[in-house]
Amino acid sequence: MKNPDDLPANLFAPGGLDELSRKYLLVAAFLRSRSEAFPLAIQSANGADLFFERDLESMRVFVAGFLPSQQGATRAIDLVHYIRGWTGTHFYANGRMIIGSLENAYYLESVLECFIESCLSDDYRAHCHRTIDSPYYPIVSLLKLDHIHPMFRHITAQSDEGIYTFPCKHMLQWFQAQEHHPSSIRDQIQAEGVEKFCDLCPRFNPDDFVKNKKEKP
Repeated sequence: MKNPDDLPANLFAPGGLDELSRKYLLVAAFLRSRSEAFPLAIQSANGADLFFERDLESMRVFVAGFLPSQQGATRAIDLVHYIRGWTGTHFYANGRMIIGSLENAYYLESVLECFIESCLSDDYRAHCHRTIDSPYYPIVSLLKLDHIHPMFRHITAQSDEGIYTFPCKHMLQWFQAQEHHPSSIRDQIQAEGVEKFCDLCPRFNPDDFVKNKKEKP
């Protein structure tokens, strides 16, 4: 655990925690809560790679940082599960702040769970990458699935020819590239990763989207 004395004095100035998050998989900041789960949240935060607390005027702020490892992600999920939806909860990843709403927390948890699975795989590409025949219609119809959160969907990419390698199995639960969009497929993948927090995963690399062979005429 990093000594809090080594942290910048302006950590709670605008952008301070954003910048700190670049060194971690995820940083969580939360306030004291009347929830019965608060002692469990403190216990979970104490297991983080970084944990400290500060008094800011009338508020005490607790900050926990988790390194990009299987253990770090597992502990991060544990804390996120306790503090999601609490007033004052914020998450920080890749240099940006994420409001600690229930919806955002669900997306974060699903990405972290996917990263843990990749850490348990002998070759992370076997877990993360999928072959598809078209980035425009990569999966079965999404009709009646929009209301189901991605972490609860169980749909599989379609691939008879393996024409493309898609870099993120998790994203394939919902992603379809726009054929006539001015941005490249690679850039659409990158932008979607930012929106749904896939980009906090150390494995996420839009440049891994490649064409393996030509389509049949």
